[in-house]
Amino acid sequence: MKYVLYLNDRPFKAIKAGTKKIEGRTPTSWDKTPYDELQKFDIIHFINNVTKEEMDVEILFVHHYLSVKKMLKTEGAENVLSSEPKTIKHGVESYNSHTEYEESIKKNGIYAIGIQLI
Repeated sequence: MKYVLYLNDRPFKAIKAGTKKIEGRTPTSWDKTPYDELQKFDIIHFINNVTKEEMDVEILFVHHYLSVKKMLKTEGAENVLSSEPKTIKHGVESYNSHTEYEESIKKNGIYAIGIQLI
């Protein structure tokens, strides 16, 4: 399967540079992507919200967590975050600052999507 997802400029650039290896996502009212159905070898087509640049990545794995903190501890904040400082505290604050994320994570958990540029 191929999925289309939009990214802000900083995480887009970090994935492209290879410094962000895991994308964390949770379903929201505006993002109906079936994250629980993503599988290894599926393709994600990312579109940069700012520049409209596009890139494809292959899914290496999808892990589900009940909290951002657990995801960051298990996967490594340095692999998930695109902003500094790459700490668990900063990561939790960052994810919770996204519209609807804090509420959705409490309800649905969060998906750590391992990716590699293709």
